[in-house]
Amino acid sequence: MKKLLLILGISIVFFTSCIPNPTEDPDPPVPPFISHFKADYSDQTFYGTTTQAIVNEDFLSITALKGTGEFFQITLPNPEVGTYTWGQFDTSTAGFVMIFSQGSGNIPYISARDDVGAYANFPDYTDTAQLTISSIDTINKRVTGTFKFTGVRLAESGATVDTKVFTNGSFALQYLEEGPPGPANNTFTAKLDDNLFTPTAINGINTSGRLSLIGRRGSVETIGLTLINTIAPGVYDLDFTGDYVGQYIVDATPQGSSFAAEQGTITIISHDTATKHIIGTFDFTASSFLVPGVTYDVSEGAFDITYQ
Repeated sequence: MKKLLLILGISIVFFTSCIPNPTEDPDPPVPPFISHFKADYSDQTFYGTTTQAIVNEDFLSITALKGTGEFFQITLPNPEVGTYTWGQFDTSTAGFVMIFSQGSGNIPYISARDDVGAYANFPDYTDTAQLTISSIDTINKRVTGTFKFTGVRLAESGATVDTKVFTNGSFALQYLEEGPPGPANNTFTAKLDDNLFTPTAINGINTSGRLSLIGRRGSVETIGLTLINTIAPGVYDLDFTGDYVGQYIVDATPQGSSFAAEQGTITIISHDTATKHIIGTFDFTASSFLVPGVTYDVSEGAFDITYQ
């Protein structure tokens, strides 16, 4: 009651200067949520035309794709509202990732530590990574935030690095708590170093002229294939720079987490573009330029997927 009297008293004091305009809505509607993902680099602004966000207790994952094939990938373990830099993570912690790729066949620019790891001895690289999670609305399933980082990758010679600075990054996205499920009858199996790899999620996605077939085990570990979306029955070579790419992602740590096919094949048994149904087999050996001498053998791969 005292609070009510105090409010009434304040209202009376300011009554003469705060008379509401009768044409104004006394209870204006909440402005609509406008989804976006953008970042500045190289005198241009990237706007994501296709975005996906996943937020749960284990990780945050954001992918933003442009029609030209360029994309950003951001992941964060155990997401909460706050600001994150490399200094807050132990070197063995997996999950803090910011990546920019110019498309299939291009080595991505990644955020990485400059004090330890693969890029610690390059004076031309200085880490500027900062990711801020501004809000996580668990009722409406919305996440907002900002980011910046200096992306780095080895130059062709391997003796120097290329860098690209990303600033003014921001996002406001609807999120899922798990990735979108594929049809229940989709199958994707393989052996990983002679051990059975059984995915917990299987997806096929057709975007920007490329077809991605994905088998994910757990929150991050993935075997994936990227193909031209008009691929016809036949046998094709897999590598890491061409039209047919094989990849194994171990975890979400940039240093050595992603291994690409250095040699292998994919056999398309059938592909119906009208019903979006593709069947095939594959095998490849995957390696990473960041982890010399380490390879993974992906064998006896098979898929039967209706893609989105």
